[in-house]
Amino acid sequence: MIDKLDSLDVGEKVLEGKAAWKYAEDILQLVSRTFALNIQVLRGKLHRSILLAYLYLRIADTVEDDPDMKASEKEVVLGLFADIFRTPELKDNAVAAFENALPESWRKSEHPYMNLCLHSHVVVPLLRELPEMYAAPVRAVTVEMCGGMAKFALRQEAALSAGWFTLEKVSDLDEYCYYVAGIVGKLLTNLFAADTCFISDARKAEMQKFDVSFGLALQVTNIVKDCVEDSGRRVCFIPEEICRRHGFEHSSDLFKDGVDSQKCGAVLSELVEKAWRHLDDAIAYTKLIPNIKMRTRLFCLWPLFMAAENLHLIGNGVSVFTSEKKVKITRDTVKRIVKETSMHFYSDKWIDKAYGKLRMKN
Repeated sequence: MIDKLDSLDVGEKVLEGKAAWKYAEDILQLVSRTFALNIQVLRGKLHRSILLAYLYLRIADTVEDDPDMKASEKEVVLGLFADIFRTPELKDNAVAAFENALPESWRKSEHPYMNLCLHSHVVVPLLRELPEMYAAPVRAVTVEMCGGMAKFALRQEAALSAGWFTLEKVSDLDEYCYYVAGIVGKLLTNLFAADTCFISDARKAEMQKFDVSFGLALQVTNIVKDCVEDSGRRVCFIPEEICRRHGFEHSSDLFKDGVDSQKCGAVLSELVEKAWRHLDDAIAYTKLIPNIKMRTRLFCLWPLFMAAENLHLIGNGVSVFTSEKKVKITRDTVKRIVKETSMHFYSDKWIDKAYGKLRMKN
C-alpha cells in the first residue's frame, strides 16, 4: 500500500493542471474496487465529470464510514464538505476548512481513502475546468449525499448503542439506498444528457423514470452479497419486517450459529427479488441511451450484468449463509461480460436475451 501511494508522488506539492488530473486518475485505481473499470471506458468531459463525482462521493463515504468519529462529528465534517459545493465558486477556504476538520490520525494513515480526503485541495478545483452543464449535477449530488449520510450516521450511532444497526422497514432500506446510490442514477441522467444532443428532453424524461433504480439495483445487490460480512460489524441492512415474516425476532438472529439456512435464505430471497426488479428498470434505462453512444452504454452494461451474474449465482439466498467463501463472480466472468457486451452493446434484442437468461434461471 505504501508503494502504491508513493507512486502518486504528491507529498506536500501543490498539484495543478495535468499533474492534478494524473493524481485523480491514479488515486481512483486505489479507492475503487470495480467502478474504476467502468469510468475508464468513458472519454472527454463525461469521463472527467464522473471521475470527479466518484472521488467526491468516496470522500463523503470515507467520513461516514470512519469507526472512530462520533456521528455528531461526522455531521459537522460532512456539512463542511457539502459547503464546498453549494456555490459554483468552490472556494479554497471552504476546502481548507474541510481538510483541517479531518481527524489528526488520518494524516499518518497509509490508506488511500484518507490520502484522497487530505488531497481534496487537489481534486476539488478540477471541477472548475468543466462546463457548468457538467459541474452543476456533480455539485448537487455531492451536497445531497452528504446530507443523507449525516442523517444515517446519527441513526446508526443511536442503533449501535443498543447492539446492532438495523433497519425496521423496507421503506427505510429504500431511503438509505437512495442516499448512497439512487441519487447517482439521477446524476448520470443529467451528465449523459449533457454529453449528447441525441438525448432529447422527452428521452431524458423517460430515463428519469428509471434512473434511481439504476443505483438501487447495484446497492441492493451489494447488500445481499455482503450481508454476512456486514454482520461482523454488527450491521444488517435486511429490514426487520422481512425477518419477522419468516419467524425471526431480529435481523441479527440470521447470523447466529445453528440457524436454519433455509429460513435465512427465504429472508434473503426477498431482497434478491427486490434487486432483480431494480435491475429490470436499470436495463430499461440503459436501452434508452442512444446505441451510437457505445462507451456510455458499456459504462452501464458492465456493472448491471455483473450484478445480474452475482444474483444468478446467489440464487435463492441459501448459499450466502452456507458457503465458506463469499459468493461472488470470478474474474473470468467479468472478462466474459466485458467481451460480450463490447460486441453487442448496440443491440437491445441481445441485451434483453442475455439478461433474460440470467433472470429466468433465478
